[in-house]
Amino acid sequence: MIHELKITECPRDAQQGLPYIIPPEKRAAYINELMQVGFEVIDFGSFVSPKAVPQMADSAKVLEGINKEGSATRLLAIIGNERGATEAAAQPKVDILGFPYSISNTFLERNIHSDSSKALHVLDAITGIARDTGKQLRVYISMAFGNPYGDEWSAFIVQDAVYLLAGKGVQTITLSDTTGLGTPEIIYKLFKTLIPRFPGVELGLHLHTLPGQAMEKIDAAWKAGCRSFDGVINGLGGCPLTGYELLGNVNTLSLLQYCRDHKIASGLDEARIRKIAAAYPGFNLLKS
Repeated sequence: MIHELKITECPRDAQQGLPYIIPPEKRAAYINELMQVGFEVIDFGSFVSPKAVPQMADSAKVLEGINKEGSATRLLAIIGNERGATEAAAQPKVDILGFPYSISNTFLERNIHSDSSKALHVLDAITGIARDTGKQLRVYISMAFGNPYGDEWSAFIVQDAVYLLAGKGVQTITLSDTTGLGTPEIIYKLFKTLIPRFPGVELGLHLHTLPGQAMEKIDAAWKAGCRSFDGVINGLGGCPLTGYELLGNVNTLSLLQYCRDHKIASGLDEARIRKIAAAYPGFNLLKS
């Protein structure tokens, strides 16, 4: 077997764009099924304004229903500001604070009503909260593989962003292709360049892509040295704030297929994952 590929399962990213709201007890029940699979991390929910993302309201109630006993899986909560970080950090079951940074000011405005300067100021506060409460911090760099909004983009800009975040003590950074612009060539080049330059940083990949393009992008990242991938069972979801709603998350089943094809250890209970995938082809069964 080759070195293990780590998977973060992201039901939060899949559910935040739904046209309906799943009750917190049903969200918790679904996550409890995921907790028995062996995922490295589960991105379970977010502490953001319920007016902005009503599907993620009551994340604290979701946590109340999650059973972490007997599971090594860690829980990640997305936060967009200092208030959200304080709320999430006060939850004993939350292990990781996830902050959605971006090299695109346009996307920062759309996503968290911010710009680069304000976002970095917020990040400094969040870094302190994570340190003081013993939480890990994971920062996402959205638009890492291209920019459809006219903002300047280059591999050097991405590298500068990683350098800046690493200098602030961030040790886990996920490069995000929010609008599906990343080609296998760009993905390979970025990871092949960044990984050796930042040996103290775990660099991961979060893709929104058309299903038929996923495998070659996974392959490019793996061959460049990336070992941490985000996925969603059945490839559901995508970012509702981008205008690229046809793009979905990388299917966790595709990641497992890649592992089988290349004899890579995932450490996951594939049979249990397939049962979950068959039981929940979408999230309609979790509706009120």
